[in-house]
Amino acid sequence: MKIPFGKSPLIVGCIGSEARLRRCARKVAPDCDMLEVRLDLTGLCAGEWVGLCAAIQKQGMPVLLTIRAETQGGEWRGREAERLSLYLTGLQSVSAVDVEIGAHALEIVAQAAHRRGVGVVGSFHDFKGTPELARLSAVELRGRRIGADVVKIATWVKTPADLARLLALPAQAKGPICALGMGAAGAVSRVALPCAGSCLTYGSLGQATAPGQLSCRQLAKELVRWGARKA
Repeated sequence: MKIPFGKSPLIVGCIGSEARLRRCARKVAPDCDMLEVRLDLTGLCAGEWVGLCAAIQKQGMPVLLTIRAETQGGEWRGREAERLSLYLTGLQSVSAVDVEIGAHALEIVAQAAHRRGVGVVGSFHDFKGTPELARLSAVELRGRRIGADVVKIATWVKTPADLARLLALPAQAKGPICALGMGAAGAVSRVALPCAGSCLTYGSLGQATAPGQLSCRQLAKELVRWGARKA
């Protein structure tokens, strides 16, 4: 199914365990517009993960497949060729995929995804701080050149200046962008940035899968409160 990136902020619920994936395959979680299956956290579910993703999609809920590499804060420690193969296999049962902008796999996955009408999120993470705006803009342009429909930029926020740089990103972006801040000082960005034009915001369905992550229910309430989402 086609995801309306950029029209209004979408809440992405993060699935970070096999038990949660199986639960959502039976009944999708409320308060979110899309579910991210973090395959590096759920594992392959005894080979059933493709069918579980398809079961979520059959309920009308788009699935975003992510296999986050360890170097980008994930738990994938296998060979890159195997990760690429999993992404290509998953294209049959998901609506979008997320691959790191620095990964060789992004261009290959993006080409295959676009042939199937699957959306592509090109992501960048900095767990040490927030780079200067020029650097972040260069990351965005690189992601779009490689084939990302949405560029996701997640950085660690330590100071008000860090937050201000992230808030400036949506207004100058060349297309749909997801910007978010990690860490305690970045928690406010999970609501502020969607109000400023970030097209995605990520929430937990149980245990948080990223530092500073709010629950999907909290996000939905706050976005309605600030007029970025309809009640």
